[in-house]
Amino acid sequence: MNQGNQSYQYKKKIMKYQSSNTKSIFELSFNGKKRHSCPECSDSRSKNRAKDLQYYHDTDTAYCFHCNSTFFQYKPFEKKEYVVPVWKNKTELTNKAVKYFEGRMISQGTLNKMKVYSDTEWMPQFKKEVEVICFPFFINNDLINIKFRGAKKSFKLNSGSRLVWYNYDAILEHDEIIITEGEIDCLSFIEVGFENCISVPNGAKSAEFLDETINLFNGKTIILATDNDNKGIELRDEFIRRFGSENCRLVTFKECKDANQYFLRYGGLELQNAIKNARDIPVEGNIEIKSFRADLEDLFINGMVKGKTIYQDEIDKYCTWETRRLAIVTGRPGSGKSEFVDYLITKLNIINGWKAAYFTPENYPLKYHYAKLYEKYIGKKFSSSKSENIDFDLAYEYISENFFYILPDKELTIDKILENAKRFVKTKGIKCLVIDPYNKLDHQIGRNETETQYISKLLDKLTMFAKLNDILIFLIAHPTKLEITEIPNLYSISGSAHFYNKTDYGFTVHRVFDSNNLMTNDIEIHWQKIKFKNLGEQGVSELRYNYINGRFENRGAIDYWDNSNWLVKTDDFQKNSEFDSEYDQSETVPF
Repeated sequence: MNQGNQSYQYKKKIMKYQSSNTKSIFELSFNGKKRHSCPECSDSRSKNRAKDLQYYHDTDTAYCFHCNSTFFQYKPFEKKEYVVPVWKNKTELTNKAVKYFEGRMISQGTLNKMKVYSDTEWMPQFKKEVEVICFPFFINNDLINIKFRGAKKSFKLNSGSRLVWYNYDAILEHDEIIITEGEIDCLSFIEVGFENCISVPNGAKSAEFLDETINLFNGKTIILATDNDNKGIELRDEFIRRFGSENCRLVTFKECKDANQYFLRYGGLELQNAIKNARDIPVEGNIEIKSFRADLEDLFINGMVKGKTIYQDEIDKYCTWETRRLAIVTGRPGSGKSEFVDYLITKLNIINGWKAAYFTPENYPLKYHYAKLYEKYIGKKFSSSKSENIDFDLAYEYISENFFYILPDKELTIDKILENAKRFVKTKGIKCLVIDPYNKLDHQIGRNETETQYISKLLDKLTMFAKLNDILIFLIAHPTKLEITEIPNLYSISGSAHFYNKTDYGFTVHRVFDSNNLMTNDIEIHWQKIKFKNLGEQGVSELRYNYINGRFENRGAIDYWDNSNWLVKTDDFQKNSEFDSEYDQSETVPF
């Protein structure tokens, strides 16, 4: 929503919570009024009747242009109830729709089989009712959702309905499943005789709907026929890591973008052959260049790209992030290396949706680690005196869906931890794995094996696991004993120089000492190794630890700490800061 001039950025900005059982500005707004006096500042103003509070119907929020307070109506967690669309039992298609499908070489027989029909529907792109083609989604013949397709490639799903696979029942009926990126591609395969084809419901936007159906694919062969573009490749790779490369095969559409384009250019027989000639994904051994043509085309067109940023310049200018990488982190005890990794993980999660799994025995019982995550997301202390019940509920709903823990009952070996992590990759779609710390692993060094050889093999396992499962791994390792002011590096980790040689990212979290050799809240991140130039460079990030919530602020912004609630400001949490005068920011606290 439009919040006016951004000059208020460093003023006190308070996120107000309104419980759904109290009379609020939202109830008044539903009476047709859009402007009101602000309950936050009107009592202290001479113009206490000024209507500076603007209600925004599209986001169900309100904003005061005088004191910059933002209000929203919090709704406690409830089991989600999905909207079931009304089945109109329509079967006819307009002449316009028939001609469209004829141009796609899809017959009315296939359309009738899949119950595709024409209708009119209000489409937000045009802000009016327009003619649409309707693709119904069924499970066991029960209507679950409908996708509406209008002119100019306009789409929408039925509001509030469950997100499921298109042609879902094919999963239950066949042992070999073809997955496409759209309904037209799916209909193309059905047209040439492959009724075992399904499609994602929302293009290449996400694969979250996969979580609840992942076990339906156990023991099945998955043929991936996603689009031959950047988003299609990302979706394909996500499916490979979730289903397992050993269970997947890949379809090649040559120079064509997708299945329907290939169908139009080469015909039905060739589309059938594309499935018959689908290739296995090499798990190990020799690899032919033909097997990654789409990746080459993407690199050729788009070039080397930077990794993901966390929208914090003091960090982003040195390091950006991508999966399939190993990051090794060190720092002396009390330096905040675990806290900083948690901070990185929470920002990568809130910005990119990357879920994480932790092996962190030093944080047991886990409620202590949960409290740290809570504070980073909510911006307040994990305490009933500092937070409200709705803060607790909001954080619980979010963290429980995005963070998972690994602690094998008996073996704490790296093999056992990776075995558990693999389950989370498949069932939850994690993109980050944190092993904290290295010295808590059960190191089973062979009788004829040196420590250096063991460490080399362990790091190779982590690197290969990260590549095969498309995740980012953080390994936190303590250095050997150092002089009190000495800054450790990756070579300071006991055991081997391989900690430097075999990592993609390597950095030290260092807590600055004052002239009396006492620890301060000033933190330096020494970026010692960024293996690929497109991901960053060596340097030092100067930060300060925000002990209110465990975040790491740019050193120059100490008067404007970010104590905002990230879970209700996910679009701009990184841009706005909030000064809290209740705390003395000069106080030094332990991590």
